[in-house]
Amino acid sequence: MIDFVIAGTFKGASSTLAYEMGRHARICIPNPKDPYFYLAALDSSLEGPAAFLQAHRAASVLDRPSFSALYSGCGSALCGDATPLYLYCHEYAIPAIQADNPDAKIVIILRNPADRAFSNFNHNVKDGFENRSFSSCIDEWDQTEHFPLHPFFHYVRAGFYDAQVAAYQAAFEHVKVITYDQVVTNIHLVLNDIAEFLGIAPEFKPRSDAIRLNKSGLPRFPALHRFILHENPIKNAMRPLYRNVLRNPNTRKRVAERVKNFNIESQEMAAVERARLYELYSSDIDRVSQRVGLDLAQRWGI
Repeated sequence: MIDFVIAGTFKGASSTLAYEMGRHARICIPNPKDPYFYLAALDSSLEGPAAFLQAHRAASVLDRPSFSALYSGCGSALCGDATPLYLYCHEYAIPAIQADNPDAKIVIILRNPADRAFSNFNHNVKDGFENRSFSSCIDEWDQTEHFPLHPFFHYVRAGFYDAQVAAYQAAFEHVKVITYDQVVTNIHLVLNDIAEFLGIAPEFKPRSDAIRLNKSGLPRFPALHRFILHENPIKNAMRPLYRNVLRNPNTRKRVAERVKNFNIESQEMAAVERARLYELYSSDIDRVSQRVGLDLAQRWGI
């Protein structure tokens, strides 16, 4: 049974947060950190690019024995599931989480919805799953962004946060909302805040070597990105040597992420596209700001 859930939003730094939280002796977040287990009822109906769905399902853990096995080595630590699609897909995730633990504590990360949409779009462009322009995605969002299309292609619709947050607040007693900018600028403060929320000692200290995971943007060197992204004979042959030189899994993770980040160049959203998205999101941002007690428009510079 899980003790807490990092419920979203996707492209909201949940990978970075989960990785850093895992340094606490009383916190256990498995690999994969986002097993999608509580979306099992939705998963079989999802549609999208065949290669995307294949990779998604290969990384998902949807049956109970396999999900339980992820936490077999956690001992007395608090068990967490950090699947960011749980926020957007709350209609499916909430009943499943409640059935497991109605007292689960929920952590929600909110990101400027325009930036989130653009990051999500660029993530799919980077991996070869999106060939439309971002402008056309905005034009077509109300027609195209519906299930059964996989939610990772719901660039615009996923940014209407108020109903998503409201659903979790209605379903669970303990819900904590933080923001993406807090994670990327003062992560040790966020980590200690979450530790107190979970009822454990706030032992996180500032670090100069914190890493950013799952950075979005476009590859500087597409061939290097493809090499990193896909299995291939050269990488398979190099892996034993790499693991022999870097024996610590955390060290390997940090080196791999730094190489990936070096190869990813952040993109700038066109001002006209940002203005269109802000017009779409304005009312929802006002509502969710009141709901969570944060002036998100000011925080996000809107």
